[in-house]
Amino acid sequence: MVVTLYRQRHLVAVLVVRELEARYRGTLFGYFWSLLNPLLLLLVYTVVFTVVIPARVSTAVPYPLFLFAGLLPWLFLSGALLDSTITLIDNGPLLKKVVCPPEVFPAVVVLSHLAHHLLALPVLLVAALVATLTGHGTLSWTVLLLPVVLLPWLVAVGGVSLAVSALAVHFRDLKDLLHNLLNLLFFTTPIIYTVELVPEGLLRRLILANPVTPLISLYRDTVLLGTLPPLSVWGWSAVVGAVGWLAGVGIFTRLKETLVEAV
Repeated sequence: MVVTLYRQRHLVAVLVVRELEARYRGTLFGYFWSLLNPLLLLLVYTVVFTVVIPARVSTAVPYPLFLFAGLLPWLFLSGALLDSTITLIDNGPLLKKVVCPPEVFPAVVVLSHLAHHLLALPVLLVAALVATLTGHGTLSWTVLLLPVVLLPWLVAVGGVSLAVSALAVHFRDLKDLLHNLLNLLFFTTPIIYTVELVPEGLLRRLILANPVTPLISLYRDTVLLGTLPPLSVWGWSAVVGAVGWLAGVGIFTRLKETLVEAV
């Protein structure tokens, strides 16, 4: 799978550029929307959770920033998975008429959403810098580890997107089902709260067993909080990435031969 994608890297790059251009074509602000949307989101959270409903979550940084740092990678994950459910169906004519490996299309979806994430990242970094300069943040050199932190995210999301894209061709209800599952997963992931707020017992164990939990902790700790997560968090993140990729590749490979006919 990796070899195939590497050989098709030029095609993937062309399709990613096409996807980004198609998304912003005809808009007034173009690629600036990738900055404007998260900026507006951060402003809304700041007003809501500091003025309207003061947050009671104790964090080392302002709560809106804490929440925003968890939402950015989550939006990358959820957006890529949901779009993967329709990518092969939408590109069915291209699959049938051109000799093109089907795994190219979910790869394009994941890389497109990664590009959106990277375009939005300056909003988080500038906000974290301002918070640090005003004595309300802890931005440090650990932000330089961002490429390493994003690797398990990219591998895990890439693998699951492969599985989702292939399964959605055979089960057209998968997008609606996945949307509901992601909503459930969101609230069982420490994005809007900290793990310490969850009472000890079965519920906390379920949240800690959530495969997205170590990924969120790894991202937030290094990019925003300026701390190095324990080796256990790095290890679990690597395991989640590896399992997500291997499982996704296995499912996609098994269904690959029937994709063109099913589309």
